[in-house]
Amino acid sequence: MKNPLFKRLPYILKDEIAKYLIIFLFMAGSIGLISGFLVADGSMIKAYNDSFDKYNIEDGHFRLNDSLSKENKKALEKEGVTIYNLNYIEEKVESSSTIRLFKPRNKVNQVCIMDGKLPQSKNEIAIDRMYADNNNYQVGQTIKVGKKKLKITGLVALSDYSALFSKNSDLMFDAVKFGVGIVSDEGFESFKDAKIYYNYAWTYNEKVDNEVNASNDFLNVLVKNVSGIDDYIPQYANQAIHFTGDDMGGDEAMMTVLLYIIIGILAFVFAITTKNTIESEAPMIGTLRAMGYTKKEMLVQYMTLPILVSLGACIVGNILGYTYFKDVMAGMYYGSYSLPTYVTIWS
Repeated sequence: MKNPLFKRLPYILKDEIAKYLIIFLFMAGSIGLISGFLVADGSMIKAYNDSFDKYNIEDGHFRLNDSLSKENKKALEKEGVTIYNLNYIEEKVESSSTIRLFKPRNKVNQVCIMDGKLPQSKNEIAIDRMYADNNNYQVGQTIKVGKKKLKITGLVALSDYSALFSKNSDLMFDAVKFGVGIVSDEGFESFKDAKIYYNYAWTYNEKVDNEVNASNDFLNVLVKNVSGIDDYIPQYANQAIHFTGDDMGGDEAMMTVLLYIIIGILAFVFAITTKNTIESEAPMIGTLRAMGYTKKEMLVQYMTLPILVSLGACIVGNILGYTYFKDVMAGMYYGSYSLPTYVTIWS
């Protein structure tokens, strides 16, 4: 028998098309927004997790009042760790913010170059990409660091500063007033009047089962062999490293729950819309039943539009999610954290 949907077409066009169009737009937009978020969040989390091995992120670091002697370094490394020199200096940037400068890193806490290149001469600098965005700096510009004017050759992301905490005890980071950067060896030495912070990172030579116990054991060895310890932060307690990952993981769970809530609301809207349609078309339903149309055909008639709208919204929403909204959500993360480049993965 001919599908009764065609007999309802004039009524659909007149009474229902506007309702279903609104539902379609809302559903497609919601799915696109959440799909884009989950794609960006999942891709970012993978890039963040991979960065620990890719950039050889430290297992912790300590700061001393004076430089670490070769004898003390050998004594520490006998405990199954490798010690790296990550000394830094801090300078004011045009009297409005502070930047922490490191020498080039080739072995630990390596650098992701987001734009441009690393500095080669003493008058060049590469600064954190988020710090640059927040303070309107671009590659090729000149920045005044302390008393020196340096040319910005690149924008970078330091793997151990995905969240720009200047102190681990800070409640929140400030990527406007604090930033990090890389200068050449010659450039580092040119800051003759700057205070040097004797900072050292360590990595375990073999994978440890319990980071807390391992760091406590290393701290005991450090206290016995080295004096003048100014700071000690194992990786698991370092907010500059782990704050970003913890935040992104919580966002994914929150958005997944939000998706379930939205789908539940849309199911309720569809149910109410279909119920009202059936009640308003009760006379026509009776006529169609009297003409010989079966209950199955009636069910198909009233389920066709909701199913088509849902499928269409899913397709359009996911296309938007993997194209436009993905970039919007990734931009939000890049606006908050100093993350390395990522590759889109399917959610």
